[in-house]
Amino acid sequence: MLKKLLTVRNLVILLGVVALFVVSGWLGLKVPPPHVALAAEPLFHIGGFAITNALLTGWIVMLILIAAALLTTRSYPKDLATASNSELVPAGMFANFIEWVVEGMYNFSAGVAGQWVSKFFPIVMTIFLFVVTSNWLGLIPGVGSIGLFEHPEDPAMHGYVAHGVVMTAEQAHDGEGVILVPLLRPPSTDLNFTLALALSSVLLTQYWGVKALNLGYFRKFLDLSGFKQGAFMGVIMLFVGLLELVAEFAKIISFAFRLFGNIFAGEVLLAVIAFLIPFIASLPFYGLEVFVGFIQALVFMMLSLVFFTVATIGHGSEEHH
Repeated sequence: MLKKLLTVRNLVILLGVVALFVVSGWLGLKVPPPHVALAAEPLFHIGGFAITNALLTGWIVMLILIAAALLTTRSYPKDLATASNSELVPAGMFANFIEWVVEGMYNFSAGVAGQWVSKFFPIVMTIFLFVVTSNWLGLIPGVGSIGLFEHPEDPAMHGYVAHGVVMTAEQAHDGEGVILVPLLRPPSTDLNFTLALALSSVLLTQYWGVKALNLGYFRKFLDLSGFKQGAFMGVIMLFVGLLELVAEFAKIISFAFRLFGNIFAGEVLLAVIAFLIPFIASLPFYGLEVFVGFIQALVFMMLSLVFFTVATIGHGSEEHH
Protein backbone atom coordinates (compact mmCIF):
# COMPACT_ATOMS: atom_id res chain seq x y z
CA MET A 1 0.00 0.00 0.00
CA LEU A 2 2.79 2.40 0.96
CA LYS A 3 4.66 1.57 -2.25
CA LYS A 4 1.58 2.40 -4.31
CA LEU A 5 1.14 5.73 -2.49
CA LEU A 6 4.77 6.65 -3.16
CA THR A 7 4.36 5.76 -6.83
CA VAL A 8 1.21 7.90 -7.10
CA ARG A 9 2.95 10.78 -5.34
CA ASN A 10 5.94 10.66 -7.69
CA LEU A 11 3.58 10.53 -10.67
CA VAL A 12 1.67 13.57 -9.40
CA ILE A 13 4.92 15.48 -8.91
CA LEU A 14 6.07 14.61 -12.42
CA LEU A 15 2.74 15.63 -13.95
CA GLY A 16 2.83 18.87 -11.94
CA VAL A 17 6.28 19.75 -13.28
CA VAL A 18 5.18 19.02 -16.86
CA ALA A 19 2.03 21.09 -16.33
CA LEU A 20 4.04 24.04 -15.04
CA PHE A 21 6.33 23.82 -18.05
CA VAL A 22 3.39 23.75 -20.49
CA VAL A 23 1.38 26.47 -18.74
CA SER A 24 4.37 28.81 -18.50
CA GLY A 25 4.85 28.37 -22.25
CA TRP A 26 1.19 29.12 -22.98
CA LEU A 27 1.22 32.22 -20.82
CA GLY A 28 4.38 33.50 -22.44
CA LEU A 29 6.31 33.57 -19.15
CA LYS A 30 9.89 33.77 -20.35
CA VAL A 31 13.14 34.28 -18.51
CA PRO A 32 16.25 35.33 -20.46
CA PRO A 33 18.76 32.51 -21.01
CA PRO A 34 21.24 32.42 -18.10
CA HIS A 35 24.62 33.97 -18.80
CA VAL A 36 27.30 32.18 -16.77
CA ALA A 37 30.40 34.27 -16.08
CA LEU A 38 33.12 32.85 -13.83
CA ALA A 39 34.72 36.23 -13.25
CA ALA A 40 32.88 39.08 -11.54
CA GLU A 41 31.81 41.70 -14.09
CA PRO A 42 33.19 45.23 -13.73
CA LEU A 43 30.57 47.95 -13.39
CA PHE A 44 32.76 51.05 -13.36
CA HIS A 45 36.29 52.16 -12.60
CA ILE A 46 37.80 54.43 -9.99
CA GLY A 47 41.04 55.45 -11.61
CA GLY A 48 42.55 52.17 -12.74
CA PHE A 49 40.68 50.12 -10.13
CA ALA A 50 37.70 48.13 -11.37
CA ILE A 51 34.62 48.04 -9.14
CA THR A 52 32.94 44.70 -9.84
CA ASN A 53 29.41 43.68 -8.95
CA ALA A 54 30.77 41.19 -6.39
CA LEU A 55 32.84 43.91 -4.72
CA LEU A 56 29.83 46.24 -4.62
CA THR A 57 27.76 43.50 -2.97
CA GLY A 58 30.54 42.94 -0.45
CA TRP A 59 30.37 46.60 0.54
CA ILE A 60 26.62 46.30 0.99
CA VAL A 61 27.11 43.24 3.21
CA MET A 62 29.55 45.22 5.36
CA LEU A 63 27.03 48.04 5.74
CA ILE A 64 24.34 45.53 6.74
CA LEU A 65 26.56 43.97 9.42
CA ILE A 66 27.64 47.37 10.76
CA ALA A 67 24.00 48.50 10.95
CA ALA A 68 23.05 45.25 12.72
CA ALA A 69 25.86 45.74 15.24
CA LEU A 70 24.79 49.32 15.96
CA LEU A 71 21.15 48.31 16.41
CA THR A 72 22.13 45.48 18.74
CA THR A 73 24.41 47.55 20.99
CA ARG A 74 22.62 50.91 20.98
CA SER A 75 21.06 50.26 24.41
CA TYR A 76 24.39 49.38 26.02
CA PRO A 77 26.12 51.98 28.24
CA LYS A 78 29.26 53.62 26.91
CA ASP A 79 31.41 52.37 29.79
CA LEU A 80 30.97 48.61 29.78
CA ALA A 81 33.55 48.08 32.55
CA THR A 82 31.43 49.82 35.18
CA ALA A 83 28.02 48.79 33.83
CA SER A 84 25.75 46.57 35.92
CA ASN A 85 24.33 43.30 34.66
CA SER A 86 20.90 44.84 34.22
CA GLU A 87 22.34 47.54 31.96
CA LEU A 88 23.90 44.89 29.69
CA VAL A 89 20.58 43.21 28.93
CA PRO A 90 19.79 43.79 25.23
CA ALA A 91 16.61 45.69 24.44
CA GLY A 92 14.25 44.45 21.75
CA MET A 93 13.61 41.19 19.98
CA PHE A 94 16.28 41.73 17.34
CA ALA A 95 19.02 42.46 19.89
CA ASN A 96 18.02 39.43 21.95
CA PHE A 97 18.08 37.21 18.89
CA ILE A 98 21.56 38.41 17.92
CA GLU A 99 22.81 37.88 21.48
CA TRP A 100 21.35 34.35 21.47
CA VAL A 101 23.11 33.52 18.21
CA VAL A 102 26.46 35.01 19.27
CA GLU A 103 26.35 33.41 22.72
CA GLY A 104 25.50 30.01 21.25
CA MET A 105 28.33 30.22 18.71
CA TYR A 106 30.74 31.38 21.43
CA ASN A 107 29.93 28.44 23.70
CA PHE A 108 30.26 26.09 20.76
CA SER A 109 33.64 27.61 19.82
CA ALA A 110 34.85 27.42 23.42
CA GLY A 111 34.52 23.63 23.27
CA VAL A 112 37.02 23.62 20.38
CA ALA A 113 39.45 26.46 21.17
CA GLY A 114 39.49 26.27 24.96
CA GLN A 115 41.53 29.09 26.49
CA TRP A 116 42.11 30.66 23.08
CA VAL A 117 38.43 31.21 22.36
CA SER A 118 38.52 34.90 23.35
CA LYS A 119 41.26 35.46 20.74
CA PHE A 120 39.83 33.35 17.94
CA PHE A 121 36.11 33.98 18.26
CA PRO A 122 35.96 37.60 16.97
CA ILE A 123 37.79 36.50 13.80
CA VAL A 124 35.87 33.30 13.02
CA MET A 125 32.50 34.82 13.92
CA THR A 126 33.18 37.74 11.58
CA ILE A 127 33.99 35.25 8.82
CA PHE A 128 30.78 33.34 9.50
CA LEU A 129 28.53 36.41 9.56
CA PHE A 130 30.06 37.92 6.44
CA VAL A 131 29.91 34.70 4.42
CA VAL A 132 26.40 33.65 5.47
CA THR A 133 25.04 37.17 4.90
CA SER A 134 26.60 37.41 1.44
CA ASN A 135 25.34 33.92 0.54
CA TRP A 136 21.77 34.68 1.63
CA LEU A 137 21.82 38.13 0.07
CA GLY A 138 22.38 36.46 -3.28
CA LEU A 139 19.02 34.68 -2.92
CA ILE A 140 17.03 37.90 -2.66
CA PRO A 141 15.04 38.53 -5.87
CA GLY A 142 16.81 41.14 -7.96
CA VAL A 143 20.33 40.21 -6.92
CA GLY A 144 21.87 38.71 -10.04
CA SER A 145 18.78 39.43 -12.15
CA ILE A 146 18.69 43.25 -12.24
CA GLY A 147 21.39 44.87 -14.31
CA LEU A 148 22.38 46.32 -17.63
CA PHE A 149 21.98 44.65 -21.03
CA GLU A 150 25.18 44.97 -23.03
CA HIS A 151 26.53 43.45 -26.19
CA PRO A 152 29.39 41.01 -25.56
CA GLU A 153 31.35 42.40 -28.50
CA ASP A 154 31.15 45.98 -27.24
CA PRO A 155 34.79 47.14 -26.87
CA ALA A 156 33.73 49.34 -23.97
CA MET A 157 33.03 46.21 -21.90
CA HIS A 158 36.09 45.23 -19.90
CA GLY A 159 36.74 41.60 -19.06
CA TYR A 160 34.57 40.05 -21.79
CA VAL A 161 35.62 37.92 -24.73
CA ALA A 162 33.62 38.12 -27.94
CA HIS A 163 31.26 35.18 -28.35
CA GLY A 164 30.65 35.67 -32.08
CA VAL A 165 27.17 37.11 -31.49
CA VAL A 166 25.71 38.98 -34.44
CA MET A 167 22.84 41.27 -33.50
CA THR A 168 20.46 42.86 -35.95
CA ALA A 169 18.43 45.99 -35.22
CA GLU A 170 15.32 43.87 -34.59
CA GLN A 171 17.18 41.63 -32.17
CA ALA A 172 18.60 44.63 -30.35
CA HIS A 173 15.09 46.02 -29.95
CA ASP A 174 13.84 42.67 -28.58
CA GLY A 175 16.77 42.25 -26.23
CA GLU A 176 18.30 39.36 -28.17
CA GLY A 177 22.00 38.95 -28.76
CA VAL A 178 22.86 40.75 -25.52
CA ILE A 179 23.92 39.60 -22.07
CA LEU A 180 22.80 40.82 -18.68
CA VAL A 181 25.50 42.32 -16.47
CA PRO A 182 23.98 42.16 -12.96
CA LEU A 183 24.49 45.10 -10.65
CA LEU A 184 24.88 42.79 -7.66
CA ARG A 185 26.54 39.40 -7.41
CA PRO A 186 27.18 37.30 -4.26
CA PRO A 187 30.84 37.75 -3.23
CA SER A 188 31.24 34.00 -2.69
CA THR A 189 30.70 33.45 -6.43
CA ASP A 190 33.87 35.44 -7.11
CA LEU A 191 37.04 33.36 -6.74
CA ASN A 192 38.96 36.51 -5.80
CA PHE A 193 36.87 36.84 -2.63
CA THR A 194 37.10 33.18 -1.57
CA LEU A 195 40.84 33.09 -2.32
CA ALA A 196 41.44 36.24 -0.24
CA LEU A 197 39.40 34.77 2.61
CA ALA A 198 41.36 31.51 2.41
CA LEU A 199 44.69 33.34 2.41
CA SER A 200 43.61 35.36 5.45
CA SER A 201 42.66 32.20 7.33
CA VAL A 202 45.91 30.39 6.54
CA LEU A 203 48.10 33.41 7.32
CA LEU A 204 46.29 33.90 10.63
CA THR A 205 46.95 30.23 11.38
CA GLN A 206 50.68 30.86 11.04
CA TYR A 207 50.40 34.02 13.17
CA TRP A 208 48.67 32.25 16.06
CA GLY A 209 51.11 29.35 15.82
CA VAL A 210 54.10 31.67 16.17
CA LYS A 211 52.37 33.65 18.93
CA ALA A 212 51.77 30.47 20.97
CA LEU A 213 55.00 28.55 20.27
CA ASN A 214 57.41 31.25 19.06
CA LEU A 215 59.83 30.01 16.39
CA GLY A 216 59.34 26.45 17.63
CA TYR A 217 56.12 26.44 15.60
CA PHE A 218 58.11 26.03 12.38
CA ARG A 219 59.71 22.83 13.67
CA LYS A 220 56.80 20.85 12.29
CA PHE A 221 57.88 21.94 8.79
CA LEU A 222 61.58 21.19 9.34
CA ASP A 223 62.05 18.62 12.11
CA LEU A 224 65.63 17.39 12.47
CA SER A 225 65.09 15.65 15.78
CA GLY A 226 64.51 12.34 13.99
CA PHE A 227 68.21 12.05 13.14
CA LYS A 228 68.87 11.40 16.82
CA GLN A 229 67.17 8.05 16.30
CA GLY A 230 68.99 7.26 13.07
CA ALA A 231 69.22 8.39 9.47
CA PHE A 232 66.10 6.51 8.39
CA MET A 233 63.93 8.13 11.05
CA GLY A 234 65.46 11.51 10.24
CA VAL A 235 64.49 11.21 6.56
CA ILE A 236 60.97 10.14 7.57
CA MET A 237 60.56 13.18 9.82
CA LEU A 238 61.83 15.48 7.07
CA PHE A 239 59.31 13.95 4.66
CA VAL A 240 56.50 14.44 7.20
CA GLY A 241 57.53 18.09 7.54
CA LEU A 242 57.36 18.48 3.76
CA LEU A 243 53.83 17.04 3.79
CA GLU A 244 52.88 19.53 6.50
CA LEU A 245 54.17 22.37 4.33
CA VAL A 246 52.26 21.13 1.28
CA ALA A 247 49.13 20.78 3.46
CA GLU A 248 49.31 24.48 4.40
CA PHE A 249 49.16 25.47 0.73
CA ALA A 250 46.49 22.86 0.05
CA LYS A 251 44.31 24.53 2.68
CA ILE A 252 44.21 27.68 0.55
CA ILE A 253 43.00 25.80 -2.53
CA SER A 254 40.54 23.70 -0.55
CA PHE A 255 39.07 26.70 1.30
CA ALA A 256 38.75 28.87 -1.80
CA PHE A 257 37.27 26.32 -4.21
CA ARG A 258 34.93 24.66 -1.70
CA LEU A 259 33.11 27.90 -0.93
CA PHE A 260 33.27 29.22 -4.49
CA GLY A 261 32.16 25.94 -6.08
CA ASN A 262 29.15 25.36 -3.84
CA ILE A 263 27.75 28.89 -4.00
CA PHE A 264 28.50 29.43 -7.70
CA ALA A 265 26.90 26.09 -8.59
CA GLY A 266 23.80 27.08 -6.62
CA GLU A 267 23.51 30.34 -8.52
CA VAL A 268 23.79 28.53 -11.84
CA LEU A 269 21.23 25.94 -10.75
CA LEU A 270 18.67 28.60 -9.80
CA ALA A 271 19.23 30.45 -13.09
CA VAL A 272 18.78 27.29 -15.17
CA ILE A 273 15.66 26.16 -13.30
CA ALA A 274 14.13 29.64 -13.61
CA PHE A 275 14.83 29.59 -17.36
CA LEU A 276 13.26 26.16 -17.88
CA ILE A 277 10.18 26.63 -15.65
CA PRO A 278 9.80 30.29 -14.61
CA PHE A 279 8.65 31.62 -11.24
CA ILE A 280 7.42 28.47 -9.47
CA ALA A 281 9.74 25.48 -9.81
CA SER A 282 12.68 27.37 -8.27
CA LEU A 283 11.10 27.57 -4.81
CA PRO A 284 12.33 24.17 -3.50
CA PHE A 285 15.82 24.94 -4.76
CA TYR A 286 15.77 28.28 -2.93
CA GLY A 287 15.22 26.35 0.30
CA LEU A 288 18.16 24.10 -0.58
CA GLU A 289 20.42 27.09 -1.28
CA VAL A 290 19.48 28.74 2.04
CA PHE A 291 20.70 25.57 3.77
CA VAL A 292 23.84 25.30 1.61
CA GLY A 293 24.72 28.96 2.21
CA PHE A 294 24.51 28.46 5.97
CA ILE A 295 26.45 25.17 5.97
CA GLN A 296 29.28 26.56 3.83
CA ALA A 297 29.68 29.58 6.13
CA LEU A 298 29.67 27.30 9.18
CA VAL A 299 32.21 24.92 7.61
CA PHE A 300 34.56 27.79 6.75
CA MET A 301 34.25 29.14 10.29
CA MET A 302 34.78 25.80 12.03
CA LEU A 303 37.73 24.75 9.86
CA SER A 304 39.42 28.09 10.53
CA LEU A 305 38.79 27.67 14.25
CA VAL A 306 40.20 24.13 14.23
CA PHE A 307 43.29 25.19 12.27
CA PHE A 308 43.91 28.11 14.65
CA THR A 309 43.62 25.79 17.63
CA VAL A 310 45.85 23.07 16.19
CA ALA A 311 48.52 25.66 15.38
CA THR A 312 48.79 26.59 19.07
CA ILE A 313 49.48 22.99 20.09
CA GLY A 314 53.13 21.93 20.20
CA HIS A 315 54.58 19.36 17.83
CA GLY A 316 55.52 17.05 20.70
CA SER A 317 53.20 15.75 23.39
CA GLU A 318 55.30 17.47 26.05
CA GLU A 319 54.39 20.85 24.55
CA HIS A 320 50.61 20.46 24.70
CA HIS A 321 48.84 23.32 26.48
